[in-house]
Amino acid sequence: MRLALLLVALVPSVASAELPHRLPIGQGERVFLPPPPDDGTQPEQAGTVSNIIYLERCKGGCTIYPSGVDDAKTLRSSIPSNAMSEYRLDEFENSAGEIGAAADAEWAEVVKCVKEVYSPFNAVVTDVKPVNATSYHTDVVAGAATQLGLSSSILGVSPGVSCAPVDNRITYTFANRHGGSGRARINHLCWTIAQETAHTYGLDHSFAFGDGRSACNDPLTYRSDCGGQKFFRNDSATCGEFSARPCDCGATQNAHLSLLSTFGPGTPITRPPTVMVTQPANGATVPNGYAVIAIAGAQRGISSVELWLNGYKWATAKGAAYGRDGQPDSSYSLPFPADVPDGIIDVVVKAKDDIGTTTTAPMITVTKGAPCVSAETCADGQRCDPTGRCLWDAPVGELGDECTFEQYCLTGTCAGTDEKTICTQSCVPGVSDGCPDASFECLEQSAGRGVCWPKGAEEGNCLGCSAGTGAPPFLIGLFGLGLILRKRRR
Repeated sequence: MRLALLLVALVPSVASAELPHRLPIGQGERVFLPPPPDDGTQPEQAGTVSNIIYLERCKGGCTIYPSGVDDAKTLRSSIPSNAMSEYRLDEFENSAGEIGAAADAEWAEVVKCVKEVYSPFNAVVTDVKPVNATSYHTDVVAGAATQLGLSSSILGVSPGVSCAPVDNRITYTFANRHGGSGRARINHLCWTIAQETAHTYGLDHSFAFGDGRSACNDPLTYRSDCGGQKFFRNDSATCGEFSARPCDCGATQNAHLSLLSTFGPGTPITRPPTVMVTQPANGATVPNGYAVIAIAGAQRGISSVELWLNGYKWATAKGAAYGRDGQPDSSYSLPFPADVPDGIIDVVVKAKDDIGTTTTAPMITVTKGAPCVSAETCADGQRCDPTGRCLWDAPVGELGDECTFEQYCLTGTCAGTDEKTICTQSCVPGVSDGCPDASFECLEQSAGRGVCWPKGAEEGNCLGCSAGTGAPPFLIGLFGLGLILRKRRR
């Protein structure tokens, strides 16, 4: 648990016609405070915390009662001091400063945004106060921080972070201090709500992902180098506010997997990716190294675009960078790898977001060189079918089976040393190991990344372990250049 007060001073941006009591988008602070020492609330086991997130609009105003223990049902809160017996928060205002029915349309868009952000999980986001629930989470989306005796620069606040979900908490999104208008203000409010509520489920602030990309597209960020709607990302991130640091509850965190562990899976309601191949044309003849071009986009953003040739994934391009309004629809170039054999080739492009939602573009067929006439001109393990296509049979290799080419493996990965290779797969240590067989363990190879490997193999039967690490040598390179992948030409 972090014991220091954490402030976010975002990079200033220009705003026009801002109401005098509003902070322009890009200015303000989001904070979380340590819970009081006498807080009797105990962290919950994943799956036992309430899955209800109630957004309180404070129609007619809300009365908040200072308390050493949060109670989301009665608005008793550990955030305000005991200087007063009660505090009053004004009703939610829209961008024009209106309340009541005049603010309904903007409020509905805010609720919709939060529902989209939490939709991959079995969480219920509602603006109707639960009547029969024994517990739930309340985020008060109204008023200003000064009405609780806090700094006027604060946009949102949460009790401190534990390493497990905590039930029945109250967090605050001070809506009437959020500036901007239209979609920008809705995303701004949605960001604060998602961040403050997620703190009560054991999540820290995300700073950067494993490949160095900014976590600015995750609501747990303090960073403002990109905008648009933010989602809990299925990627391991370092934590921090203005620089990277270890997370409070581990070296890194994966916000998506953590919330999946807390709530279980839900049904995403975000728009799936779109993808369209712009070149080559169907029926074209293509040379070695020819680049397939596709345009792709998604509400969550594109995580990867894949090139599939005759039923096998040959190349992957990472999603484009995020900008001021999120990730734009972008053009992706996917060159044919040099070892793609000649023949008739069915080309398919798939676009994926970070939680695996996939859209497949219509297939086109091209010819590279000449149609094959025998397996001798095909890749290792392929056959030449009567239509002139080099094809692999459907994979059958189970986790741990010996292999000589990756297309034999159901996991799509055949790796090991020069002496022996097996079917294996990547995994995420800790939150969700992802090894489907109990005889395998997830060996961590880098922050937030691991590989499934037979238990006990590191103790003497590990295909040439390097002394002191216990990890098979190929594992060190699974996410780098050292991995031996079997995809040879004959």
